[in-house]
Amino acid sequence: MKIINVIIFILFTISLVAQENEQVDSSVHSKGVTEEKASRFDEIKINSHWAFKQGMETRTGGDYAVFEFPLLLKYNITKKVSFLIGPKLDFYTNSKGLESAPAVFGTMGIQYDISESFLIEAKFNYRLTGDIPINTDYSFGSKSAFTLGSKFRF
Repeated sequence: MKIINVIIFILFTISLVAQENEQVDSSVHSKGVTEEKASRFDEIKINSHWAFKQGMETRTGGDYAVFEFPLLLKYNITKKVSFLIGPKLDFYTNSKGLESAPAVFGTMGIQYDISESFLIEAKFNYRLTGDIPINTDYSFGSKSAFTLGSKFRF
């Protein structure tokens, strides 16, 4: 089953690259600016209920890039539902380098494992530091943000 999932993932990735070359991708377009997003994550099991989940997510748009590093503890409530809690660090860069000190967030959320290879998660992030140094962040000045995402695990 894992081999089939990996093959599907590779074929899906190839089709995304083909679409990107034709300028028909799934990126967000706004005022002539394209935003790209990529992420990866690792889980280290501590015991049957607890795990450490680390990740890296990148967003690029226009002349800036955001690198997000969530460092989360994961508690398995049931076999399919988990609770996530921990800090998240965001680094903002532009063409000249790092914009300012990293933004620190407190994060908590829920993860639901649809299958062994596919999961969805909802996270609430609250910024504990000052303002975000870029104007095009989609928080509209709020210190809190809600994210909903899906991930493929292999």
